[in-house]
Amino acid sequence: MDNMIFNPLEDYEKTYKERHNGHVEAFFKELEDKSRVNAAENRATVAKYRAQQEKADKVRKKAGLLKGLRITAIVVMVISVLIAILLFIIAQILPGVLLLVLAGALLAIVLAVLGPRIKNLNQIYEQENAAAQQLLQTCWQQMEPLNRLFGNWDGISLLEKTIPRFDFQPAFSVTQEKDMLDNYNFQPYDDEEHSVLDTLSGTYNANPFLYERRLVHEMGLETYHGQKTIYWTESYRDSNGRRQTRRRSQTLHATVTKPKPFYRTETKLYYGAQAGPDLSFTRDNKHLENKSDRAIDAMVRKGERKLQKKAEKALENNQNFMGMTNTEFDVLFDALDRDHEVQFRLLFTPLAQTNMVDLLRSETGYGDDFDFYKKRRMNTIVTEHSQHRDLLLSPKSMQSYDYDEVKTKFRNCHNEYFRSIYFDFAPLLALPVYQERPVHSLHPLPENYQRYSIREYEVLANAMDSHQLVHPRSRTKAILKAIHTSSQGSTDTVRVTAYSYDTIPRVDVVAVLGGDGRMHGVPVHWQEYLPLEARNEVYIGTDSKNANIHKHGLYARVSK
Repeated sequence: MDNMIFNPLEDYEKTYKERHNGHVEAFFKELEDKSRVNAAENRATVAKYRAQQEKADKVRKKAGLLKGLRITAIVVMVISVLIAILLFIIAQILPGVLLLVLAGALLAIVLAVLGPRIKNLNQIYEQENAAAQQLLQTCWQQMEPLNRLFGNWDGISLLEKTIPRFDFQPAFSVTQEKDMLDNYNFQPYDDEEHSVLDTLSGTYNANPFLYERRLVHEMGLETYHGQKTIYWTESYRDSNGRRQTRRRSQTLHATVTKPKPFYRTETKLYYGAQAGPDLSFTRDNKHLENKSDRAIDAMVRKGERKLQKKAEKALENNQNFMGMTNTEFDVLFDALDRDHEVQFRLLFTPLAQTNMVDLLRSETGYGDDFDFYKKRRMNTIVTEHSQHRDLLLSPKSMQSYDYDEVKTKFRNCHNEYFRSIYFDFAPLLALPVYQERPVHSLHPLPENYQRYSIREYEVLANAMDSHQLVHPRSRTKAILKAIHTSSQGSTDTVRVTAYSYDTIPRVDVVAVLGGDGRMHGVPVHWQEYLPLEARNEVYIGTDSKNANIHKHGLYARVSK
């Protein structure tokens, strides 16, 4: 098959890494030529700006040193006066007092000199810094024609050029969603504790995939702390046997645990493939790349014994499990809850097993940082490195006033973005059968009057100003849930419900035994979270009139 990736790790190192870098360099040159930015002129201006900023910083530091000296002089003068007063009151030492007064007078003279000097340096700094800022503004103006050419879809376009089997879509349509639901065992989206923040969808050789970044709400417990200091008088006998009294104190501590909402984000990659239609399994990352070869070998030997016992038990209980001949793969991949041995072996051919072990043990990509869940035709990949990456490459991450910095940022950002996406897919591409073109269609898709998916509704809602959608008393993040209500032309009407919380300060008084032998009430302040709901009607479509937010040609506005 043309352009098939037979070994994801080796192909990245030997082919795609350099190929993509070449495309990035060529694209930057194309944008540079289009912008007509003068690199030499910008370098000269940047050099002037940095020299001028360094000059201003030297003045600022000098003024700072004099300010520090002035503060020291003031402190010394105050201490001198206080010592003089004490000496005169206690010991009537007049000569010492006179010397200290003289020292104070000298310090006062120093202060009189420092004040104008500091003021003058501050004025010079303002002038020098203003000159530096003017040069910086010129640098930005010189680079503006290039900076504004960067787009958030550039990373995707370059990725598709490097690996043509990828075909990304600007929005996740209801037709794509229906295809994945009906033909690839994709689960319906009905989790009330999740809200979709962003999506990125498409196909790989016609196999559908979806990136989904979600805001997840979970109720948990928060421990609040309080304290109170108590005082009491106690009697005791001294070393001579006489009864004495003394004042005692103690700080008492108390805690209360109360319910509290917590929020986190998660990114998942869903990939539909027709191979292994009855097979399900799970495997979690172990970060094997951080282990030594010796530690991994020991892990494999230990795992072999576990596999043997599991196979023996399965045989006794007439269960469907049989260890693979390649025990290193079986132990390291650790998908021992698989439920269809024949289809598992059809997926994980000897080549696929070798590919997977290479990925798990290598540090070239991100190593073993991925979870791999298969539920019949639907595969879910969760990588640790994708949790800290936006789904699209932000143009702001590459913009700068400095041509050379822009060029470096552009190269690094695009190459790292490609690397990140590539190794999200690498566990899937390790299986050659997952790269085969699917047979269309398993189930013909019905016509839909609804144009866009529920997920895209939530993406657009989350991108809007939250004050338009959440309850006015909300004090927390909100989980936004969308329901399609009607469609007309190119517009969908959606009801968006925002679930959030108000907070009310509370105080619990906790009884704590003190060192005085008595119980004391220790106040502990905590927050009570009261659920809130707000509903709004939102129009989503291609009409930009009065729109509040847009994404790839889709617009959203709240009905008022």
